[in-house]
Amino acid sequence: MNIFFSRYRGALPFLSGLLIAGCFSGCQVPPTKTYKSVLTQNWSDRALWTTNSDMRSSVVVSQAQTVSGEGLEVQYQLKGNFGFVEIQHRLDTPVREDQPIVFNLKAQATGDIELKFYDKDGSILGRKLPLAGAFSEWTRFVIYTNNLEYWWGGDSHFSGLTEFMIAFSGQGQGTVWLDQIGTGKSKLPTTLTAGGPVLDPDRELPGTGIRQRRDAELIPEDPLVLEWLKANQDTCSKDQKLLGSMEDHCLQTFNNALTAMAFLLDGEKERAERILDFFAGAAKRDNMDPTLQNFFYRGEARGFFQNAILVYENGQPVYRAEGKSDRWMGDMVWLMFTYKYYDRLYGSERYAEIEGLILDLLASWYKKAGDGHGGYVQSGWRKGDSQLHESGGHHEGNIDAYALYKLLGDEKRAQSIREWLDSQLKGEKLPLDLYTWRVMAFGKDSEACLNIPDYDLRYRKTVPFNGRDVVGVFHSADESVNNIWVDGVGHMACAYFAVGNLERGNFYANQLDRLLIDRNVGGIACRGIPYTANTSAGFDGIRTDMGFVSPAAWYIFAKHRFNPMTLQKTP
Repeated sequence: MNIFFSRYRGALPFLSGLLIAGCFSGCQVPPTKTYKSVLTQNWSDRALWTTNSDMRSSVVVSQAQTVSGEGLEVQYQLKGNFGFVEIQHRLDTPVREDQPIVFNLKAQATGDIELKFYDKDGSILGRKLPLAGAFSEWTRFVIYTNNLEYWWGGDSHFSGLTEFMIAFSGQGQGTVWLDQIGTGKSKLPTTLTAGGPVLDPDRELPGTGIRQRRDAELIPEDPLVLEWLKANQDTCSKDQKLLGSMEDHCLQTFNNALTAMAFLLDGEKERAERILDFFAGAAKRDNMDPTLQNFFYRGEARGFFQNAILVYENGQPVYRAEGKSDRWMGDMVWLMFTYKYYDRLYGSERYAEIEGLILDLLASWYKKAGDGHGGYVQSGWRKGDSQLHESGGHHEGNIDAYALYKLLGDEKRAQSIREWLDSQLKGEKLPLDLYTWRVMAFGKDSEACLNIPDYDLRYRKTVPFNGRDVVGVFHSADESVNNIWVDGVGHMACAYFAVGNLERGNFYANQLDRLLIDRNVGGIACRGIPYTANTSAGFDGIRTDMGFVSPAAWYIFAKHRFNPMTLQKTP
């Protein structure tokens, strides 16, 4: 995952953050004083709640007068392409499974609300609901654990609620009022349906075609996509090194690593070297600037920031961390994939120093799991270096790390990470890339993971684009959304190719051609691919008439039937 942003996967159910939307079937009822009788505990005191955010977004919780008495008012503003805030209440004693959480909610807000239950061993259950246009009148929520789905952490057995959180994520802002919030008496009727897979009746239809999601032939790569990447690199900055993610000056490490790999696949060695040289050169041990895109700060190895903004100082291009950016471990792994691919193609020691620095950093971040199930590489510096590591491991990034250690022949470290991942990744409603990337990293024995997004219509979407229907996938299991996450279509194609299912791989690779748009960048006629097919589901900041770097790179990977985690092509 890239721009929206992979770092939140640890704090959210993850894309994190970008997970589950369910079917809400609550009745619109005003709270009344008689409603108090259903509560066994009342958490309407502001002092019982703490807050958390992604450091850019903001949240303020205050006491408020509601129709049944004193409640809470939550005001939030989500910043950037994907923002995140939450309020948290830790319980003194766990709540039994037969007791619901009860509250009344009224909102004038956009983005999504996420309801999260934590237990003592870190298991997290949750539900995510859209806020735009919803809950304009008081709505009663009565929620039991069996109304929620396992998201991540701990194990799939929930052992009593110890912490309740309400998060707001995506884009936008709003005010939400909470009234009579607390634990309710047992046997109250629930207001949330359980939800579950929506299986396509044609999911195993034989043959080829749109309904079968199989194509006999692969449409050849459109060379104008490569031209778009080249034009982006040539016009983004005076030094013509890094690419802006959306024809802009937002320079993301992950996206530039993908682009360098795509350049290598298409024989653009010199252009790949511009990107790889930039990162290799940004490793000056004497760097004293905390915002500079540099591997070191005051002599300490910290890695590269996820996001940097190009500015000009004294006429020279300077790359500075954007806001409270993270130095995310997954980005370091993707740079290593690209450096190792360069080594494989050209047998060079050109990047040996930066490769050694990255590998030493990842090794220093490795940690054994507390429950004895293997170990994981910790997440890295967060929030503008204000915090080192999240409390737990990051699933997506450790799939990357597993693949890297396999690539390097470090079987012991790879198997330890695999053991941890296998103990963590359960359920059928995880972020899309926790299925597709497992297949690319683990191989044939994980092929069944692709059935989840491919068969389940909560993931798989058919969306009109430029006058034609496109079949693709969204980044999470959300039946209410009708949008396509274009990177995910590339993931599906490459994952199917990785396990030798050429007809399914051809189909998803060919769907990418339906998403190409004509562009003119710096006077160069070219074709880009947008990040999403439309702006619904919180993608208001995305231009669907403009190309985005990561789907262009995945397009080239798919057309080469290339697995970027093993550096192998499928014939």
